[in-house]
Amino acid sequence: MLNKMIEKSKKFFLISFFLTALMGTSFSADLFAADDAIIAVVNNETITLKDLKEYLNAIYLQLASGGKSEEDIQKIMTDYEISGIDQLIDDKLLVDEANKKQMEIRSKLIDDRLTQIKSHYPSEKAFIDALMGDGLTVTDLKNRVMDQLKKKYLIEMEVRSKILVNPSEVTDYYEKHSPEFQSGEKMDLDSIFVAYKDNRDEAARKANHALDLLKQGRNFLEVAKEFSDTPSIGLIEKGQLLPELEKEIFKLQEAETSPLVSTDKGIYIFRVNKKIPQKVLILEDVKDEISDRLFQNKFQARLENWLKELRKNAYVEIKS
Repeated sequence: MLNKMIEKSKKFFLISFFLTALMGTSFSADLFAADDAIIAVVNNETITLKDLKEYLNAIYLQLASGGKSEEDIQKIMTDYEISGIDQLIDDKLLVDEANKKQMEIRSKLIDDRLTQIKSHYPSEKAFIDALMGDGLTVTDLKNRVMDQLKKKYLIEMEVRSKILVNPSEVTDYYEKHSPEFQSGEKMDLDSIFVAYKDNRDEAARKANHALDLLKQGRNFLEVAKEFSDTPSIGLIEKGQLLPELEKEIFKLQEAETSPLVSTDKGIYIFRVNKKIPQKVLILEDVKDEISDRLFQNKFQARLENWLKELRKNAYVEIKS
């Protein structure tokens, strides 16, 4: 659906990205013909099909800029297409609630955000041209930034600031989930990797020659420097590599060198520098991680419940 947007939208990406990164929704390039079809009504305001398309395009731009494959992006976009209207409704409700509370955003915060956005354009003219291309003025952009900041600080005030994680909760979580807090068995490895490239026979010959040199007593690092197509793997934890590699690696002893280990891409030789056994992490080592996990769980639950209350007390209609 949106697979050609990124090429058409490059000059508008930065404005869209910074607004989206600020709070999770945004505007983007005017890639679609104006479409004023109303898809939802929130109190006295409408959400149009064009609003939804712009929201989806902003999400697409973020995903594309993150280096995800087109296939992965399309799977994620399918979920956003379903949840997009709900997100836009929540945004309207948040801005309305902030306005009811007469929340004011200092001009300096808005100006600082605009300066940040402008800094990614080569000139003031390029920045203005990008705005005009999207049918916007600097005032429009300021208003959008202001709304994003209102939502951010409203959530801080009504949700985030009211969450507390007690030390006893951290301890209780640790005791109930202790199997999660174990460091896996680790290996500090030197490795040689001979890639197949276009000739598997040549790669096999090269790998065998390297192994023969090691058996003759040559220094592993010297042989790796001469034969390996990649740097040494270094420190790894069980579960990080392909099962066929770990099957060979974790049965080795310290200072032992493996036989040739073949993969789809090439051939490995490993040497174990050090084996580090599995250990249980004590509470002191993981208390911050647990506290963050509990805080995020509470935050999501409280935010969802709070948004449900806002909806209950508002007029919301989704058009069929």
